[in-house]
Amino acid sequence: MLLRDVQREMQAHVMVGERASPPFVADAPPLSPAARLAIYQTAYVSRLTGALRTNFVKLHRVLGDDVFDAAAADFIAAHPSTTRSIRWFGSQLSEFLQSHAPYDAQPILAELARFEWTLTEVFDAGDRVSRGRELFLRTPPERWGALSFAFHPTLRTLSLRWNTVAIWQALDQGDAVPAPEKSPTVVHWLLWRHQLQNLFRSIDGAEFEALTTAMAGLSFAQVCERLKEVIDADQIPLRAAGLLASWADSGILVDASENGADVA
Repeated sequence: MLLRDVQREMQAHVMVGERASPPFVADAPPLSPAARLAIYQTAYVSRLTGALRTNFVKLHRVLGDDVFDAAAADFIAAHPSTTRSIRWFGSQLSEFLQSHAPYDAQPILAELARFEWTLTEVFDAGDRVSRGRELFLRTPPERWGALSFAFHPTLRTLSLRWNTVAIWQALDQGDAVPAPEKSPTVVHWLLWRHQLQNLFRSIDGAEFEALTTAMAGLSFAQVCERLKEVIDADQIPLRAAGLLASWADSGILVDASENGADVA
């Protein structure tokens, strides 16, 4: 048997563990081939569970050791690791909790996992130099409509239905944790990194629509058109200009272009 075949067979046994012991595993007392394989299988689950505990600290605290480890085992069985870096293991945990019993009975668990994973993504994302208001102040206001913007690579948006962020903050600060509470409407959140610090804030529906439109590469004029669907037309000029200023001051803008030409 070729080495690569041995490696593949061993990986299959460690990750799945439902086959008869392969012939290349030594049968030497006091351990049987199955017992020898079980050592690696247990270590595999243990290592991945440890990675999940690291990536989902607040979720672990909410669930406790036993329930979290049980959820981790279920997740590992459903989603074996597929990447060389253990850093990315857990990217599907939120979706798993949302769609599998008994975890789907508490939707806030999936949201908490999603929020934690997004914060980790924000911290690990690449960096670019943020630019301030000069990005658009160098362009005459009558030409702002043609401007499109590039945003910091750490920028993320989330739309949540529960008081997930309040629970995360209480856990982070050691305060009393509030009971899960569903919001009557979706709450949008903006997350980004600035000078090695993760930041986040809630945004209203108008800013969410404007920001997602701008992040899609559309022009400032198209952003204003999108705002017509959520606020009164007479409010758009002042609100749109205020959003630009806020984005620049927050450090989430990195570039601007007018019809494809850099203006910064």
